[in-house]
Amino acid sequence: LEFMITETHKRGMEFHAWMNPYRAVFNIYHSSIAPNHITRIHPEWFLTYGDKRYFDPGNKQAQEYVANVVKDVVKRYKVDAIHFDDYFYPYPEAQPLRDNETFYKYGSAFKNIDDWRRNNVDTLIHTLSDSIHKAKKHIKFGVSPFGIWRNKSQDPEGSESNGFDGYGKLYANARKWVQSGWLDYINPQIYFPFGYQVAPFDKLLDWWSNNTFGKHLYVGQGVYRALENRPGWSDRSQIPKQIRYLRSNKNTQGS
Repeated sequence: LEFMITETHKRGMEFHAWMNPYRAVFNIYHSSIAPNHITRIHPEWFLTYGDKRYFDPGNKQAQEYVANVVKDVVKRYKVDAIHFDDYFYPYPEAQPLRDNETFYKYGSAFKNIDDWRRNNVDTLIHTLSDSIHKAKKHIKFGVSPFGIWRNKSQDPEGSESNGFDGYGKLYANARKWVQSGWLDYINPQIYFPFGYQVAPFDKLLDWWSNNTFGKHLYVGQGVYRALENRPGWSDRSQIPKQIRYLRSNKNTQGS
């Protein structure tokens, strides 16, 4: 890591440490797990969902451990930013997420499990924002949330879209994190084409650009989708059009 940071800085670039905060085992059937892996030392901190194992975001000891790992990276390495991917609570599958036991233990102050889950993620983001900036003021903290925060049909503050929302499905209240000043930049994954009724690229970019609350906005592009033979993506000029569109938006700092 030190070598990569040094070589990055030689070229006048910033090095952002990109992390998935909660995924601990990518595939419980095929991943090779060391005997001293944290999932073996503290199995009570984890939830198994689908073929993956996740830190339980509601477990207080798990929250503290994740925060300490991030703080260790900040203190030990000359990174320029900590960057979180869009994996908060897991993307929903057919079966429910079984974190009721943790909810009963820690969630008595909340009316429902959804609000409690969102608060768990909020708490981690807020805690890390404080600890990162306290350790090194110049280090930035950013997140790449799912491209839709909420749809207008769900919330008058939401976007002109009608798709999967990060707020309700991943319990990631990304708009709040920016509005509260916990993040230095937001990098929404707008992996959708122009004209896509469920999640139109232009409508979502316009929405995010109007909800940055003075923070920097960098647009995540779905470049991997450019070869898909699907409506919108079959147009090979889709990504260049998106780049030109975001460059025309005065509240967007890059891609």
